[in-house]
This record gives sequence, C-alpha cells and structure tokens, in this order.
Amino acid sequence: MTPILRVQDKISWAGFILGASALGAIVAIYAFEVISRYVFGAPTLWASDFVSFLLLISVFATAPWLTREGGHVAVTIVPDMLPAFRDAILRAGFLLAAGVCLWASWICLGENIYLYNRGTETLTTIRIPKWTLSAFITYGLLNSGLYFLRLAFQRGTPGAHDA
Repeated sequence: MTPILRVQDKISWAGFILGASALGAIVAIYAFEVISRYVFGAPTLWASDFVSFLLLISVFATAPWLTREGGHVAVTIVPDMLPAFRDAILRAGFLLAAGVCLWASWICLGENIYLYNRGTETLTTIRIPKWTLSAFITYGLLNSGLYFLRLAFQRGTPGAHDA
C-alpha cells in the first residue's frame, strides 16, 4: 500500500475514534441531563445543542472508516443474481457512490466557505460557527468518496479488504 493510502487510513481511524467518542459523550450528556432535570429539578440549557452537534460529528467522522471496512449499506441482490457480472456491477456501484460523495463534498465545501465568510452561527442556545460543523460533513463525504474509488479500482474482488 502506498504511503498516501496509509495516511488516509490513519486519518480515517482517528475520525472513527473521534466519532465513537462523540457517541460516548452523547450518552454522558443525556445521563447528566436526566439527573439534572429529574433529580435536581434544574434542566440544562446546553445538553440538547451539544447532543445535536455530537451526533453530526459521530456520523460524518466515522463514515469513511466504515466505508473502508465495508460497513456502508450495500444491497447486493443484482450482483448476487448475476455472478458472471458481479465484479463489474460492484465496481460500477462503487464508482457511482464515489461520484455522488465527491460531488456532494464539493457542494459542501462551497457552503463551508460561504458560512465562514459570512460568519454564520448556529441558532441554538450555545452559538458556534456553522462552518465548524459543516466541515465534518465535507470531510465525511470526501473521504468516503475516496474510499469508494479505492474499492472500485482495487485488485481482486471488489469490496474485499485491501489492508
């Protein structure tokens, strides 16, 4: 494997750890909110906002690693019914998925730049710059698209792990 692909894998693994940590933080925040609200009668103002932010981060930070590992949604009825064309159908599907992800990441990048230039913030109790959240969407789509390209052009059976 080339060094650049190893770097992509390390970045994606770090994103996976970040996303998993975000899920853990969601659980902790909800537990704190429940105790704060029902035991002490003092609900937080920030818990719902942070859970929303962390949910977005968890989805888009983990998506590339899950794509690498074949954890994405895959409906394989057509390739399974046509075994002679299975590899070609899977490769075409990976190319289509790559195109959609890369196209969407390009649109998101433009939106990130727009949000940054305008200084747009979230309309939540805890206000943060929106681009800091939308950057995770761009990252997840871009890196997943690159993994779909790797899957489409890898040697051997498409979708088999290439570590």
